[in-house]
Amino acid sequence: MTYYLLANPNSGAGKGARTLEILIPYLEKNNYDYRLFKTNAPGEEGDLVKQILELKVAEDHLVIIGGDGTISLVINELPEEEAFSYIPSGSGNDFARSLNLILDPIESFEAARSGMNHEIFIMNYQSKGLNGYALNNIGIGLDAAIVQAANEGKLKQFLNKLKLGSFSYILTALHVLITKKAFPALIEIENQQISLEKTFLMTFTKHPYFGGGVKISPEASNQNADIHLVEYSKHSLFRTFSLIPTVLRGTHLKHPLFLHRVNPDFSVELAESQPVQIDGEIHHLAAADRLSISTEKRMIIY
Repeated sequence: MTYYLLANPNSGAGKGARTLEILIPYLEKNNYDYRLFKTNAPGEEGDLVKQILELKVAEDHLVIIGGDGTISLVINELPEEEAFSYIPSGSGNDFARSLNLILDPIESFEAARSGMNHEIFIMNYQSKGLNGYALNNIGIGLDAAIVQAANEGKLKQFLNKLKLGSFSYILTALHVLITKKAFPALIEIENQQISLEKTFLMTFTKHPYFGGGVKISPEASNQNADIHLVEYSKHSLFRTFSLIPTVLRGTHLKHPLFLHRVNPDFSVELAESQPVQIDGEIHHLAAADRLSISTEKRMIIY
């Protein structure tokens, strides 16, 4: 058996590189046969997946090393029937957290090497301008604005160096909460339409976590087919800030100002273009471009 390692050394502000520094000597010491494929620039994951699939045979093992963005990009190129393992090396590691995956590189590799196949569900999204797969969340509006500001700002880089990367999302959110404008949206669930005039936060999620451990929907699970929608319309700044502690505690869905729906399929249409974050990567959804979201099965070994 050959272990095909697809690694992003830059994930988690260099955590991916540090993972390789620990893991590679261990593999060589124990005479594990491996081949290493490293990204040198953002977005190279897809090309590396294609190279690996040309070489890999059935008994070989694909191991992804990186953060939530890395594994999301890999999944978008990986055939549905191709199982994989994952060694978390990001700043947020929400996908790993959702499955209680081991963070230590050597322990994580050994769990993958001797592990079992586990069926999970991921989101498949389709519109005229967007299509692909998401492991974690699809967020429109505030959600996307927070991710965009956090990824582009120097604060995340600084906090990552202090191993406090998840706090960048919280601190950035405080600023975006003040400046982000509401927008109209139409949601369709099983032929039922929900018209929203002042949408502020709209997140579709496959597991509880967002932004490095915040429980946006505590009961969500990637081990069933259900997608959880969490929506919050814009209210006064005082009211919004008063609800932040409930979000951090994961009790916000008990509050009547939050819309929470659970279903295997959703569609959403906007009256105006909005930023969209898909597993932490920023895109844009154009006005009147209906976005349909459903689920598909995948297999992970751990």
